[in-house]
Amino acid sequence: MSVRLRLLSVPLVVSVQMLLGTASVITAHANSPDPVTITKHSDLGFTTGMPVSIDTGIASPPCLLDIAGICAFHGAVKFVGTLTAGVTIGTDVALTYNPADLNTPNGPLPVSIKYTPTPGGSTVTYAVDGNMTFNFDGCTGCANPVPFHGHSAPNTFTAPMDSDAPVTIPGSSSGITLNVLGLDVMTATLGSSLTLAPAPAGSLPGLGGAAAVVQVTGASGAPLLPIEWDSSGASQGFTLTTPASPTPLGISLSPLVHWVGTSGNAEINLHWTDDFQTAVEVAADIAGDCILPFCVPICTVFDCTVSDPSPIPLFSGGLGPVYVSAGLDTAIGSAIGGLAGSLVASRVAAGFVPIPLTSPPLASIPPLSTGALVFGVPAVSIAGAPAGVVLKGNSIALSAVVSGGTGPFSFAWTKNSAPFAATVGITDTPALGSTTYAVTVTDSFGAVSNTATLVVKVYDFTVAGSPTSLQILTTGMNTYAITEALVVGSPTTGLPTIDLSVSGLPSGAVAGFSPSSGSAGGFTSTLTITTANAPPGIFTLTLTGTDARAAIGGTRTATLTLQVLTPAQAIPNVISTIQGLKAAGVLNGGQANSLIVKLQHAIDSLTTKPDQPTACNQLQAFVNEVHAYVQAGILTQAQADSLLGGPLGILAIMASIPC
Repeated sequence: MSVRLRLLSVPLVVSVQMLLGTASVITAHANSPDPVTITKHSDLGFTTGMPVSIDTGIASPPCLLDIAGICAFHGAVKFVGTLTAGVTIGTDVALTYNPADLNTPNGPLPVSIKYTPTPGGSTVTYAVDGNMTFNFDGCTGCANPVPFHGHSAPNTFTAPMDSDAPVTIPGSSSGITLNVLGLDVMTATLGSSLTLAPAPAGSLPGLGGAAAVVQVTGASGAPLLPIEWDSSGASQGFTLTTPASPTPLGISLSPLVHWVGTSGNAEINLHWTDDFQTAVEVAADIAGDCILPFCVPICTVFDCTVSDPSPIPLFSGGLGPVYVSAGLDTAIGSAIGGLAGSLVASRVAAGFVPIPLTSPPLASIPPLSTGALVFGVPAVSIAGAPAGVVLKGNSIALSAVVSGGTGPFSFAWTKNSAPFAATVGITDTPALGSTTYAVTVTDSFGAVSNTATLVVKVYDFTVAGSPTSLQILTTGMNTYAITEALVVGSPTTGLPTIDLSVSGLPSGAVAGFSPSSGSAGGFTSTLTITTANAPPGIFTLTLTGTDARAAIGGTRTATLTLQVLTPAQAIPNVISTIQGLKAAGVLNGGQANSLIVKLQHAIDSLTTKPDQPTACNQLQAFVNEVHAYVQAGILTQAQADSLLGGPLGILAIMASIPC
């Protein structure tokens, strides 16, 4: 009679997160070009229970001892219980890649996966628990069930692969003894041995050693066929293609199985005790002493030994038939897929079975609950990038935005390739020119992300007015030449607009720029100041250039001086010009004196008689005399204009009185 043990398959998924097992990590520095290896431990296997019910004829025991055609002894045994089996295959799966490869859009990403059975990390356990009932001639109280327990010996081993020696797991049992009226009648013990042997390489990838189907998210190029590791520590490599922009990477092994060859058996052995055999012989001799033609003890002529009952089988042979009866060959074959998947059943029929991963690990089956071993590589980007070039002196706030991976995360920022910070966010005031910020993230399993990079450009500018000090009449007009210039070392593209303004003007004065704005790359403008009855005095003006962009703009200023003069205060400037013409020999003493006297009289009139036209008459006489000197060839038109024209010339003064 055979006993069927059900084993279930478990697919394995490797993605951005690990759902099962623990992980140990070996990582390179976040900004190093060295490869990163993430090693995760996982326990493949399961536990399962199955009913065992064996009855050799307890209701009508068969003959166990026949003497000369006469049954001398009847006996039978019945066992009802449960066989519980558990398999644990400890494994370490290591994923290796180079984070630097993640920084190339649509570029190659070599990946290798190493499979290593954990040293001493595997166990196989099985136990049988139930009740035995006996019925044989002369037994009183046999209807009472007797508890029975047997189990495999404690064991730990390394799951065999390739040329490893098979692993044998012996069974052990405390046994039971049936005692009837003080006579030990029968003993029951567990006899078992299970051997696990390495599975050779499959005819196709996926049918030997350990095997998995690779599935990938966040990249392309997953292998079309299963990958297979045929020896401990073997690696399988493949090359993915990175996405166009950083994306969390997930690599799935679904399913992941460890193939082993199985052989051995487990049974409950029943044995009549020597005391019982002796009692049977005595009874037989007494009963048949004179049956023969001569009176001798019957057991001296016939063998009166009662044969032991047949063992109660729990399992025998490999576990292949168990997989077939449980439908696991079909389930695992479908998960592997392709041509290899269609050959799983024949592989199982040959005595090799795949030990899968369950969720939770080592789950009790049935029902089947698949598990996942998850590797994942996070992706990082930088938030807070300024919306353009930044005016020098502004601070920026950047933060790393992580997708995928398993927190908590650690961060490594660099500034112009030098280590800078280890926080999720940074604040900095970059210098003039270009500053490169980069960040890399490492998750709690040691998976290292791509390197996100941001170049921040900083510029500066100046504004200036010429002349820096300017005079103007209380009612009049004058101009500054304004220059906006880009500071050397600034970027020359992507520059903002600079708006011009001026403050500090006296009452009665207005300003206008032409043009009022321009590119920060550099431009010129004319600032025109117009006064109407402005108070005389010296005023400090602030010339301002404004980059109006919020957070990354600002202002630059320059100081100008504006002196507002009354007509009487402005005339001495003209007198100084006349004196210069005299010194240059353009005018003789009489000519210069004639002009100066007229202007001095105008000053007196403006001071003492501001409400009378006397000053206007004197200034008009000055204008007529200058024109006469031009007609006479004494003054050039330009020399005359230096006396009459301009914002502070006699004509402007006359207009401001007004005349």
